Amino acid sequence: MPEFIQTEIDDSICVLTIDNPPVNAFHPEVGEQLIVAFDRLARHSPALRAVIVTGAGKYFMAGGDIKFFQTLDHVTAPHYARRIQIIQESILHFHCPVIAAINGSALGGGTELIMACDIRIASEDALFGQPEVALGIIPGAGGTQNLPRLVPIGTAKRLLFTGDRIPALEAFSIGLIDQVVPAAEVMDAAKALATRIARNAPLAVAAAKKAVNLGLELGLSEALRLETALFAELFRSSDAEEGVSAFIEKRTANFAGK
Repeated sequence: MPEFIQTEIDDSICVLTIDNPPVNAFHPEVGEQLIVAFDRLARHSPALRAVIVTGAGKYFMAGGDIKFFQTLDHVTAPHYARRIQIIQESILHFHCPVIAAINGSALGGGTELIMACDIRIASEDALFGQPEVALGIIPGAGGTQNLPRLVPIGTAKRLLFTGDRIPALEAFSIGLIDQVVPAAEVMDAAKALATRIARNAPLAVAAAKKAVNLGLELGLSEALRLETALFAELFRSSDAEEGVSAFIEKRTANFAGK
């Protein structure tokens, strides 16, 4: 079986590259290998402080594998969609931030994948959209749920109902993308951001991610209680003691992730 996911770890930062030429289509095997990759990293690379997901070549991910869609029916389609949703859950619950370095267009399943990531940096020539209605279907891997959580609900419905493709600058203006850079600078920008994140206390960064992601699913009062519990728990860590001491002593903190 071809290796569709390339893994490169440099110190505490991992780059996962989707490599399914020519357009990195979201074939089920690509999804399965992403699940395996995140599971392996979670179990065997606890010292990681950031993960970057990108695409090989000119595309991040052009969308689902349309030829594969011809094999689906109302019985098999739910399994396909659910497996891709599991990837999003893996990213949501991963212990450190996941950054999408969007080197080219991310359409359909590509847009759904980047929405699962914590932060999205895009090439200025990238395109985004959920064009599934033009195929007679709807997004099945989180598009109808995650898009209105990121952008105004009317904007989300417009994109879902029309299937329009939008350029990176428009995606940035509506909040779908967090940063737009020239094509040649996407990976450098992602690595620079990952490096900045990696300098901070990893337990604190993980707690901040958990507080935001889980808190969004709760009412405000319950979410604030979650924040308080995570805040308090960090005072058990040596990193909290180190961070406070380093600030008072005007030196750079040396965080151990403990």
